[in-house]
Amino acid sequence: MWKKRTLCLLLVVLCGAFLAACQQETTYPTQARTGTDASQAQTASEPVTVGQDLYSEPAAAVNYDDGSYDPASEEGGGAEILTVAQNAMTAPPIIDSEYAGATPVRIDPIDKPTPTPLPKLTFSYTTYEATALHLKFDGPTGWMVDDSQPDSYTLTYPDPSMDVAPTVLIRVSPLSKNYSKAELTKELKGNLDTISTEFDSFDPSNTATRSFIDGNGVYAAYKGTRKDGVGVAGRIIVNCVDKNLYVLHVSYPRAMADTFAEGVYNKVRHTMTLVAAKNS
Repeated sequence: MWKKRTLCLLLVVLCGAFLAACQQETTYPTQARTGTDASQAQTASEPVTVGQDLYSEPAAAVNYDDGSYDPASEEGGGAEILTVAQNAMTAPPIIDSEYAGATPVRIDPIDKPTPTPLPKLTFSYTTYEATALHLKFDGPTGWMVDDSQPDSYTLTYPDPSMDVAPTVLIRVSPLSKNYSKAELTKELKGNLDTISTEFDSFDPSNTATRSFIDGNGVYAAYKGTRKDGVGVAGRIIVNCVDKNLYVLHVSYPRAMADTFAEGVYNKVRHTMTLVAAKNS
């Protein structure tokens, strides 16, 4: 009898111990969080510092009048200056239609007509003498001369098929004194303002100094669209020598800057010299 009671008591004790163990809260080892939770935790506790080398130093201010800056660079080799680079690829728009899921096709500029490239022109040069202006220079051979005005001399490219007739205009005006560089700059900007009245849009460059007729002249380039929609570009340089204001203005089709600006304009500018008045 006692043996049975002892065995029952032992079973009760063991059952109680087992139930107590089951009721204890189980704990697990702490593990590092991964994925999104881990990154969020890191962001909250440890702020990320962006390295300073990700940013370039600000560009130094450009001195347009010290002779080192070339305003011709603003013409982009004759092409229009665009806020967005020509080669930039823009993502095609998302179209909610029955064709969704098809391969997108860029409409612009695929569906635009391809402009006909203008021919590359080359010129031979000959010496012109503007007797009334006491000047001589090398200009393109065969261009039409207009010296009917006493204060100007004009060469015009003899090709009527062009929307813009390339022109070399030289003008001389007497002054009461020799102009300073600041006064030459003001004169140049006045010329640009006058030209701009012929355009719907007009974009002049900054000014710079360049050699021109026994000294340093003040120079600028421009491009624009005429009221008839034709693109035009040009270069103007002015200088004062012996109380005379000399103006050289070369204009041409906007898409042909390489031909006329780098070729014709530079040739005329570099070779223009004063000629002593001939005694009658």
